[in-house]
Amino acid sequence: MRYPIVLSLLATLSAPVAADDLLSLYQRAVLASPELNSSEYSLDVVKAQEDQAFGKLLPEVSVVGNYSLNRFHQEAAGFRRAFTSDYPGTRASVNLQQPLFDLQAYLLMKSQQSRTSQYEENLLAAHQKLIADLIERYINALKAKDKNEIIAAELASTEKQLARVDAMHKRQLAMVTDLYELQARTETLRTNLIDSDNDARIALEKLRELTGDAVTSIQPARLDATQLPPENGIETWVKQAGQINPELQGLKHAVESARQSINAYRAGHLPRIELQLSGTYSDTVYNNQTTSPYDIGTAAVQAVVPIYEGGITSAKVGEAEARKKLAEAELEKKLRELEQMTRAAYLDMVTSPKRSQATDRQLQASEQSRDAMKKGYELGVVTIVDLLNAEKQLSEARKAQREARYRYFMARSSLYFQTGGLIGDELIKFNQWLVADARAKKAH
Repeated sequence: MRYPIVLSLLATLSAPVAADDLLSLYQRAVLASPELNSSEYSLDVVKAQEDQAFGKLLPEVSVVGNYSLNRFHQEAAGFRRAFTSDYPGTRASVNLQQPLFDLQAYLLMKSQQSRTSQYEENLLAAHQKLIADLIERYINALKAKDKNEIIAAELASTEKQLARVDAMHKRQLAMVTDLYELQARTETLRTNLIDSDNDARIALEKLRELTGDAVTSIQPARLDATQLPPENGIETWVKQAGQINPELQGLKHAVESARQSINAYRAGHLPRIELQLSGTYSDTVYNNQTTSPYDIGTAAVQAVVPIYEGGITSAKVGEAEARKKLAEAELEKKLRELEQMTRAAYLDMVTSPKRSQATDRQLQASEQSRDAMKKGYELGVVTIVDLLNAEKQLSEARKAQREARYRYFMARSSLYFQTGGLIGDELIKFNQWLVADARAKKAH
């Protein structure tokens, strides 16, 4: 069982951190997550069911007490007179029943233990799913925030250009078509800014869904964070996913539980042997007739051999076999999905450093192109459309540069999630890629 280990790792997140970064949001999400609570309650349910199954193998002890008021009446026969008597009756017994051989109960208990292990893995998977979901929503919020800032920057640049061309047009130094092009582009960017601002707010609302309370701002990502390649080869990661991924391990326990259930219900055809011990004290006998007080101690072994129960046992075996096939199908589906996602995340993570370097060069080239277009327009060798296209290309390059970093984060998150390693330590590493204040943001 790895759940206590996970709790100890997650306990490291209790240190104070700045508001609205990954760690603080995760701490709030853990307390507010209904999915996590549901997994915990489900585990409590199956643990209680395991205790019930184990209890069927333990001795059953009962004490029975009985006090009665009786009237005995006997009709006259021959020369005898009718006889009536009122008297109290007392009876007490202590009974103990201990299964000696009940293979079905034992195997059902083992099946329930496998189910408990399954739900422990499901709880661990829920923790990791919460982290993966938080990282994905956080990155989506960063994308929306960046898009809003990039559009705002392009709009500010275009408005300056519009003011300049408007002044030139009034002095008949610029063509009216250039003025119209700039006005149209400015209004388009203003519309886009409204949409992007709304998208950024919606992205924060999706974070709010996880935390249960308002998220007003988030920390930006560092652009200079080192993008480390994955350790070991792709086959090692695929093998690790098959051995550690908690959701997959839970499905394996589900298959084992179904297999043990089949054996358990088949054992319903076998006899059950039980030890019975009892002690009885009474001052009444059959039909509560009074007698001198007596006590009896009894030790017995009882065997019950099932003969026919209307086909119930065979039907239970058939149900268990169908459940096993269903669990095996789900396991195979998860195995294939896990391998595909692990390989995709690995390959995406491997290519991310080169992709980021390429976007850096793309941004540098776009800045140079935009600057050249500005000078060219001032000299009259390029049109305003060329300049606007250069501004737009620069915005796309800025967006691509940031998305390249986010793609690395998402690939790493997916790879560690698929392989069962997306726990407290890994979340701390993700958080270290976030800058702490506006000055750090300007530096990158």
